[in-house]
Amino acid sequence: MRFLVRVCAIGSALLAAGCASWTPSWDFLPGSLTGSANVSLTIESDPPGADAKTSLGPSCRTPCMLPVPADREFTVNYSLNGYIPQVVPVRPRSVEVFRSDGDLGGAPLAEVAPNPVYAQLEPAPPPAPTRKRGGRPKQPPQPPR
Repeated sequence: MRFLVRVCAIGSALLAAGCASWTPSWDFLPGSLTGSANVSLTIESDPPGADAKTSLGPSCRTPCMLPVPADREFTVNYSLNGYIPQVVPVRPRSVEVFRSDGDLGGAPLAEVAPNPVYAQLEPAPPPAPTRKRGGRPKQPPQPPR
């Protein structure tokens, strides 16, 4: 019995020590309580598999979702080997909240537009042929007459 008590005491102490440096995230709270609201941004491309990087820093491979602040403008930069890179601007947008009786009520919801962000990637043109040094291209030998 004493052994079990000691194991529980040691386990509790280790658990408490491990949590001492943990900082809780308040991202689940509405923006009015935390000062700014994050929204989930869906990022898609055709073809899928493009690298998408926001001008705010976060990046992912399409299709994907990223949490982004809803209170500022930013861009999503798409890149994929063999395709022309694209940039899509994203802007904050507020949506009015209607109560069940049809009147406006409450604080506006924070959103960004467009959401989802979508890019139709165009194939890159083939590289131009390069000429070797030496001037003119060689011509095939002429058959004897």
